[in-house]
Formats: sequence, structure tokens, C-alpha cells
Amino acid sequence: MASYRLSARQAFASISGVALGVLIVGSGTYAANPEPVTVDVTFVDPITISENNSLQFGLVDTGLAGGDTIAIGTDDSVSESTPRVLGGTQAAADLTVTADPGRLITILVGSITPNTGYTLGSFVCNYDLAGDNACDGAGYTETSVASATLEIGATLTGSGAAISPGTANGSFEVTISYQ
Repeated sequence: MASYRLSARQAFASISGVALGVLIVGSGTYAANPEPVTVDVTFVDPITISENNSLQFGLVDTGLAGGDTIAIGTDDSVSESTPRVLGGTQAAADLTVTADPGRLITILVGSITPNTGYTLGSFVCNYDLAGDNACDGAGYTETSVASATLEIGATLTGSGAAISPGTANGSFEVTISYQ
């Protein structure tokens, strides 16, 4: 039977190695303990938007020149830089919005598509009779109600391009999102 003698340095290294192995295995034991994590979820009704009435500028003179403006207010009021509205119906867009009440929402008009001869801009929104707010660009924040009216007015500006008689329909999108 062979006998082995360890030097003090070898004995210390062996004991240190065993102790280090116990520490590594032991530390894994504590990491496996469960830690509860809370999950917060708030469910809301989806926002719906339905159009009751389109934005209407009425009958406009084909002589609409570059820089001439016609503004339709959220209250259906009309203002013109040069008289170009000849008749017809002038009205703000009228939408019905349903949302989860009491939540912050952002109302934004974007994706504006004009037609030949004019541009659309300076959009103004009135949500639930709370007053006029600019709603293009960054939009604005409001507190939602279960069902509300959203009135949208805008300014039509002549582009200077030749205008032919006939219907020229532009468009824009209304986006309403929860905050």
C-alpha cells in the first residue's frame, strides 16, 4: 500500500478547491428559489370612430388662386380670405367616437391627401364640446367619454394650379389612441 504525503501548500490548495466547489454548488441552491413578480394588465374597450358627416366646403369658384383660403370651423362657420364660396353646404366633419371612459386619449389628424388646386391644413378638433384644439401635427390629449361627438374643421388653401369644374375630393385620417 502506497502512502502519499502532501505538503502544506498542496493540502491548502486541495482544501481550497473543495471549498470553492461547495460554494459554487451552494450558491446555485439559493438562486433557484422562486421570486413572485406582479403582472398589471388593464383591459379597455377598443376605440371606434364612425363618420356621420364629411368635411364640406360647398361650391367653390374655379378662380381659387394660390394663397386664397377658406376655413370651416368646428361650428360650421366659414371664413374666406377672398370670397370664393358660391353656395352649397359648408360643414365640419362630424364623427362619433366610442372609447373606455375616463382614459387619456390622443386625437390626431394625419395622412392628408389634397386634390388638384388646393391643400388642406390647420385642422381643428372639438371633442365632446370641450373646445377647439389643433389636431394636426402632434395632435392633442383629451379625457375619453363612453360616446362623444368629434367635430373637425380645416382650412383649404388654393395652390395656384389650374382648377377644372367638377368634384375634387381630398381626404385625411383621424387616429385616436389611448395613452
